[in-house]
Amino acid sequence: MAEPPASALAILTSSRVPADDLIEAETPAAGKVAAFLARSLEATAGGSDMTTALVPWICDALQSNHSVHAYGRDLNDFLRHMQVQGIAALAVTADHVKLYKRALLEAGMTPATVARRLSVLRGAYQQLAAKGLVSWETAQDIAAVRISGVQKNSTPSLTQRQAIALLEAIPTDSLQGKRDLALMSVFFLTGCRVSAVIGACVGHLETDGVEHYLHVTEKRNKKRRKILLDAARPVLAYVKSAGIGDDKEGPLFRPLRPNGLGLVRRHLDRKTPWRLVKKYCEAAGIDHQRLGGRGIGIHSLRKTAINDAIRNGATMHEVREFAGHADIRTTELYFVRKEEDAEVAARRIQIRVTGSPR
Repeated sequence: MAEPPASALAILTSSRVPADDLIEAETPAAGKVAAFLARSLEATAGGSDMTTALVPWICDALQSNHSVHAYGRDLNDFLRHMQVQGIAALAVTADHVKLYKRALLEAGMTPATVARRLSVLRGAYQQLAAKGLVSWETAQDIAAVRISGVQKNSTPSLTQRQAIALLEAIPTDSLQGKRDLALMSVFFLTGCRVSAVIGACVGHLETDGVEHYLHVTEKRNKKRRKILLDAARPVLAYVKSAGIGDDKEGPLFRPLRPNGLGLVRRHLDRKTPWRLVKKYCEAAGIDHQRLGGRGIGIHSLRKTAINDAIRNGATMHEVREFAGHADIRTTELYFVRKEEDAEVAARRIQIRVTGSPR
């Protein structure tokens, strides 16, 4: 197969679909997904058949607009890459996917990113095979294309001391600071995903007179009640300072107005918490670009919470429930093992000789 006339990176980024094409709700309607895919695949031979085949799978497997955009964008990039080389979407073989993988790596993408894109192709072509648009043999050959050297869940976490330093680096003499401390505290104490926290409303706060809780909507539209513990104080202080306590239907965490003197009545975008983590890591003297190789991001706070719970005595089953993982093996992937763990395990062994040796 001939090399494309333009650079691989230019081809892979030339077909991005605007991120505001889908509705705001967490579970996109089938019609919206179909329209998104139709626009994405309009220049592709067999695009309408592919759209019909893929919509049920996407609606069933992907519960958030963010995931739909990511999968659609990855699939669209691949199809545009094939189009440049004159390969129809339904004529793709495993060899084409292998060469695409090489193009991604040469374009400077990380093995983790390449693995994610290959995962999208595996799922898509399995669905196309199920609908009779490609052969099962082709789908199986594409599914066999893998990339080595990908570390599962390589997101770096913070130590307990670093997490505390990050929180202490947030100034609370302004409304923004109060909001940011509340937001970061909720991430650390609940271990929630970004979509769950930024999607919360003021009315989702609850108290039983002793503890405070936040009701969130997690993956697959699962409703959960998360105890706030020490995060309750900064959250309540922020709500009071912002004057939003009576706006039960309004967003809990909101962006600031351009003049910084008030809040806009809408949910934060997904990128804001990510930027805040970088900002307060720098303020705390934490090198967010080097720690753990990949760099610290908002998901690092979730991983930090999970690791801190385990290291302070929570069982893996308890943490699985805390994290909302469907499979305990996912929880185990989050745990960062250390050499000292072997010594801790050894000290728990109760084989002890009592009395004086003979």
